[in-house]
This record gives sequence, C-alpha cells and structure tokens, in this order.
Amino acid sequence: MTILSAVAAGVTYRSRNGAVEALKDVSLDLAAGEIVVALGASGCGKSTLLGLFAGFVRPTSGAVQSEGVPVTGPGPDRAVVFQDDALMPWLSAEDNVAFGLRLQGMGRAERLARARDLLAQVGLAQFAGHAIHEMSGGMRQRVGLARALAVKPRFLLMDEPLGALDELTRERMQVLLLQLWQGSGTGIFLITHSIEEALFLATDLVLMSPRPGRIVRRYRPEFARRFLAGEPIRAIKGDPQFLAMREELAGAILSEESEGLGHG
Repeated sequence: MTILSAVAAGVTYRSRNGAVEALKDVSLDLAAGEIVVALGASGCGKSTLLGLFAGFVRPTSGAVQSEGVPVTGPGPDRAVVFQDDALMPWLSAEDNVAFGLRLQGMGRAERLARARDLLAQVGLAQFAGHAIHEMSGGMRQRVGLARALAVKPRFLLMDEPLGALDELTRERMQVLLLQLWQGSGTGIFLITHSIEEALFLATDLVLMSPRPGRIVRRYRPEFARRFLAGEPIRAIKGDPQFLAMREELAGAILSEESEGLGHG
C-alpha cells in the first residue's frame, strides 16, 4: 500500500547566483512494509527528496502526497532520523525517547513504559536513565531510532543516519534496523552514499542522477529479506551476486557523474 508519493516533483532553489534546479520530474511511491533507499553521488538531490517527503521542503513543480493528501509540512505520520542524532542532551535517554509522546499528551507513566520498551528493543535497557553525553555515537543513534519509532509513524525517513559511525558499529546498526523494520512493519525511506549499505538494506533501490536529481534506475535487491530469513551477513556480503551488483552500481554512479560533467 502506497503511503507517500512524489508525482513529477521538482525543486528549484533561488540564490544570489541564480536558480539551482535540485530535483526534476521525480515520481516515486513509498509503500508500507518496504525499505526504499535512494543512492547517488553527492549533490544529486537525495536530501532534498527526503525533505519533500518530510514536509521540510515544498515542491516548485509537481506534488507530494501522504495517502493522497498533499504534504504541506511535517506530520505525525512521518518521523525523521538524521545523521546528527539531534537528541536533547539535558534529558535522559528515556526522556528523549518519550519526548514526542509527551507532546501528544500521553501520561508520564505510560510514555516512560513505552520508552523503556523501545530502549530494550535497541539493546539499551540498562541505559534508560543515563545522560546522552555518557553514550557513544552508536548508542545515541539507537536512542534516536527508538525516539522516532515511539510515536508509531507510518513512515520513517532516514537521512544518512549511519554515516558518522565506524564500520563495525555501522554494520551492527544495519542489522538492528532490519530487525526493527521486520518487527514494526513501518515503511522506511533512507538515503546513503554507501553502495554496500544500500544493497544490504533496500527492498527497493533507486539510483539518482547528478543535479538536477532524477531517478534513472531502479533495483529490487533481495539481500535484506535473505538476511531476515536467516542467511548470515558475511555470506550475503560475500555472495558473488552481491559483489556484482555493488560493482554495477558503482559503475552506474561513475557513468552518471561523467555524463553530468560532460553536459556542464
């Protein structure tokens, strides 16, 4: 079932140096129960596209809808997780997770119970009362993920959420994200610069061209579902099919970049 959709959406920014066309004629449906990953070189408009779905950016052409209703701003049906965890350092982990529930008017006992349950799901049950500054980067990202899930959004929008983590922590977070997605059924739209991450997480992968960003290719990888069915992560990432698709995507990105430079 389609939750979010962009229909021939375009975004042009105005600057002192003239107009900058960030996105052009982008049509994309985000369905419940899918992990849609947008991949492309820096400057291809991935973050702008996420901003459209989040309601932070308004299209200058086309439309963006949430279940058929025009998106005019942020809403409780969509939660956003950023690369910078954006947590409130003066609150404990459990109070950070419960913050959105507090704004919704939920009583303290109920919202803290939900926060502690989510912190347990992300492996941080023993850190519920800890201050944010006492936590590592990976732990803070888990708190941010729990906070986003606390309000039970229809869709989770993730802007390079794992980009600042070391390689091993990043892989652990990829596994956690798949496990939480499987358990919650919440749809996910994620942008990343990592080809390997995109292949491992995506059930629907879109490749974007350099500015103005357009969707130029789509793939339906099965690696996320294979992992959740019990296949080891090392076997998946070492699979010749995985490696071949990784090289194909790298070549496609380089080709798009070269074409974009040629047109410049």
